[in-house]
Amino acid sequence: MDRLLIFSFFISSVQSTRWLTLQTGGNVTIPCHYDNEYIQHKKYWCYHDGGEFNYCKILAYANTTKDKLTVIDYPAQSLFTVTMRDLQSGDTGMYWCAVEIGGIFWPDVKEDIYVTVNSDPDLSVVESSVGGHEGGSVSIQCLYSAGYQNEQKQWCRSKDWSCYTVGRTNTSQNSAVQISDDGRRSFSVEMSELQKSDAGWYWCKTRDLQIPVNVSIRRGNADSTTVAGNTKTDLDGGNRLIWVLLAVGLGLLLILVSIITWMLRKKCRDLLPVFQRNLQGYFFTAPKFSLRDENQAKTREKSTDPAVEMASTTECTVTYSSVTVKKKKPSSAPAHENDVVYSNLTTATENKTLALAVRDDDGVIYSSVVNT
Repeated sequence: MDRLLIFSFFISSVQSTRWLTLQTGGNVTIPCHYDNEYIQHKKYWCYHDGGEFNYCKILAYANTTKDKLTVIDYPAQSLFTVTMRDLQSGDTGMYWCAVEIGGIFWPDVKEDIYVTVNSDPDLSVVESSVGGHEGGSVSIQCLYSAGYQNEQKQWCRSKDWSCYTVGRTNTSQNSAVQISDDGRRSFSVEMSELQKSDAGWYWCKTRDLQIPVNVSIRRGNADSTTVAGNTKTDLDGGNRLIWVLLAVGLGLLLILVSIITWMLRKKCRDLLPVFQRNLQGYFFTAPKFSLRDENQAKTREKSTDPAVEMASTTECTVTYSSVTVKKKKPSSAPAHENDVVYSNLTTATENKTLALAVRDDDGVIYSSVVNT
């Protein structure tokens, strides 16, 4: 048996008390209807074990959740729902669906609901929610205890409180409703030629007991379901399609990422040798030597005389020359006091000068000047 039971009541001060028998450990949702004029008023759910409304304890106002209780208002449908979870025997007692009116001379509008919780309820239903499609049919099976076997059995609609009785067929709502009692503590309801307007809350009813059944009608294309005055989209097929599309999309994304990664790695492998060659060329390029640098080095190796001096007016361009020192031939001319200078001078076009001077043993300076 479905553990979630749904009840609906039209709040009115003139209606009698509703008697509900509920399963221990089960849940119940009670939709409470109210007139359109009370849409802006506060709604609440209250309880008193002695049945005194004036002393009842407000358990929750609409649009709140406390412990095992939830109350939600639906102004567009002129109803609010009360959901009680994990029912226990201690929850037995009198409850009220109520609309706050305010003022001493205007009492709150309420509906009396007496709830009995036990392990073997006197009236129950195999399925508390059934569904069909337009033009089709649905079947509901209601169970009752032995004490109600000889009582009248009915199938009642909450919206207008119209009831169908066992053994009769009624087509006043454009659908055929037939109720039959098998005499073995159960009676069944068959609704055929269903129309969208047949969706709503109904009760299996015997004497003063009632148990709710939620009837939903799917459209011809089975893409939407109307449930008890509420429209609920049937997303089973849509959800499967969405998951398939998501899976395909993720697969394509993974393939694209793999291709891009492979291309980048291949490009990196192709560029790596070029980069390595450039790197080696940058750090290990051999210095270039000019012919003049080679001559300079050779001259430095050959020159061991400390008297040899070289001077240049440039930093990078140097002209090197060799000087041979010869012994002075004896002469009859009188000797000079170390002031004889022999020199050769060569002048070129550029303003670069190199001078080389050598002093011999007699103090005579031989020099060669090249201006390039």
